[in-house]
Amino acid sequence: MPEYADAKPHYRINDTKNIHLLAERQSSTFDVEDFAQFMFGGSDNPFDINTRRQLSFVEVHLFFEYNLSFCLARLAITHPIHQTHLPFEYLTADEHYSLCIRKSFAAIDAVNRLNITNRKHRGWFYEIFVNYYFSFYIHTSMCIYAIENLASEEQKHTLLPLAESFQIIATYAQTELGHGTDIRRLETEAIFDKTTDSFILNTPTLTATKFWPGSMGKTVNHVLLMAQLYTPDSNHACGVQMFLVQIRDLKTHQPLPGVEVGEISTRFAHIFGDNGYLRLTNVRIPRTQMFMKLAHVDSNGNFTRQGDARLLYGTMVHERLRLINTTLIALIRAMAIAVRYSAVRFQGLNPSGKETRILDYPLQQEKLIPSLSTTYAFLIAFIKLDRYFFQLKTNDDDYFRELPQLHALSCGFKGYTLSISERIAQICRVACGGHGFLVASGLVTSRNGIDGGCSAEGDNVVLLQQTARYLLKRMQQVEENNSGSLHSSVAYLNLPLWLPPTSLKLDDYCRLFESRSQLLVKEMFGKMLESTSSSPYDAFIQNSIELVHMAKAHMETFIIRAFYDQVQNARQHVSIALVLEQLFYVYAIHTLRNTSTDFVRLKLLSADQIYELESRVLPDLYIQLRPNLVTLVDAFDFHDFELDSCLGRYDGQVYEALMERARLNPSNRHKVPPIWTSIKQGTLSKL
Repeated sequence: MPEYADAKPHYRINDTKNIHLLAERQSSTFDVEDFAQFMFGGSDNPFDINTRRQLSFVEVHLFFEYNLSFCLARLAITHPIHQTHLPFEYLTADEHYSLCIRKSFAAIDAVNRLNITNRKHRGWFYEIFVNYYFSFYIHTSMCIYAIENLASEEQKHTLLPLAESFQIIATYAQTELGHGTDIRRLETEAIFDKTTDSFILNTPTLTATKFWPGSMGKTVNHVLLMAQLYTPDSNHACGVQMFLVQIRDLKTHQPLPGVEVGEISTRFAHIFGDNGYLRLTNVRIPRTQMFMKLAHVDSNGNFTRQGDARLLYGTMVHERLRLINTTLIALIRAMAIAVRYSAVRFQGLNPSGKETRILDYPLQQEKLIPSLSTTYAFLIAFIKLDRYFFQLKTNDDDYFRELPQLHALSCGFKGYTLSISERIAQICRVACGGHGFLVASGLVTSRNGIDGGCSAEGDNVVLLQQTARYLLKRMQQVEENNSGSLHSSVAYLNLPLWLPPTSLKLDDYCRLFESRSQLLVKEMFGKMLESTSSSPYDAFIQNSIELVHMAKAHMETFIIRAFYDQVQNARQHVSIALVLEQLFYVYAIHTLRNTSTDFVRLKLLSADQIYELESRVLPDLYIQLRPNLVTLVDAFDFHDFELDSCLGRYDGQVYEALMERARLNPSNRHKVPPIWTSIKQGTLSKL
């Protein structure tokens, strides 16, 4: 990628046109750019704010055809293709799909012209250019990664150039109509045929139909198919393997013989898709199209396992982290919209006869401030988890040693944070009243995206059960006096219980949550040992509700410890440390009161102590944070193009934007709708 000048914020405070929003920004107790750099700066930060800014407004000399002239073009947000269409909500499903495809290819062309070689940066450019509707997201984020990590060296040499140049465009086809999370029960079959050195692929039952894979309905020409392997014949099952299967002709895009493929029923309007279904009838592929890094089938049909099967977990962790990243971006977009709108919306008269800004109402603060503190807690913890993952990838020994912890944390983090993020997105929608229900608010899109994420890459409660299993195994280590090798995230299981002090300080909250989790894990471990169930499986199922609760408690210890560490890291920046500390207290107390039964039952806190925290301390924290709410969401530094929201505009011109968007509605092209013209003229056909 070419060198660029220092990245600048998308906006400056003097771009604010709404006087009330300007007053909010001027009242801030910290510098927004210093805060943004502290939170999101650095190339190892998954949100790397400076690179994202560069990719949003990159300038480059483009050589025009016939060498007639050079020009400066701003290729992401200011690309002319963005001026060629109505807002997405006014497009038909076909128009929306066609536009996303055109924009996605335009983004690919721009990336090639700019010579952006860093894969992460390319992904960001695609997302920004297409405003998070990149048609080949699964291909670039998941399928290429799978080829790199699950294909043999020979396969990678052939496939990667084709995939990276978008000649092969693939999606991941695992979920079936009748089976999702339990991949051992998948019904799709791949039977080896020695006479032709090929696999014969079938979806032998209705429930074997591949159902839900993104981009499969109309877009991709290949799938990474998860299927039950049978070799050397149909009587010998070898487990689920991954196959690269071409489903469409590369020249015509027509489905190939034996392939039935299409888009599934509409979900949440057409802005999310194109999810598809796939049925295969005697489709043959060469033997070499089974990914063979971890398992191999030779020309005689002999099956052998090779490599380390734990690499499969690494691939799943990678995809889970990318999903969390995408979801958190949707969450912070929703928070930015709700807080900015609440700062410019006035409703209700005060005793002096003036309207009240809704952000000044304690009830609105009760909606938004805990939500904002939780958002920051999730961001901070995710940054820690993401860095941990990429550091481990540099050393195989460390990676495999830490993989059980990494798998448990990624499962728990996805399951825990997405469930809460879904609720926060809905809170943001409701906090914006009727206007928040408009697609033009930008909130509906964010809410629906997070909602879908609760099922993608593993159902939330199923993933939390994975974390619960990990915790029980670690408690067994403690009980067997083998705690020397405990992973860092569960080291608290072997610590003395926390003793309640008179008043709670920052580190007290870390130990408080850790002691609560320790007691819950120990309690459940004992309960499982004493279970009279006929099998460990039955015992786990019977106690699954409490086990999921235990896993959530563990994730809260991880998040709150990460938040605490970030506050400590900010100590040299007094104004930043102060506001982070306030957010920390809000998150800790808000989370505590939502699970207060645990703390009282386990005798860690009294009901009176909890009441004091939620009735006196929390409202005081709201008052302290009130001057900084707008600046805290400004620090996310979303461009208006990325927010795509009339309510969340940086300049505060909310009502002007709403009217402009309403006038663009194609239905307004008729002063009198045609049906009424027919009625008034008496030409309406009678039934």
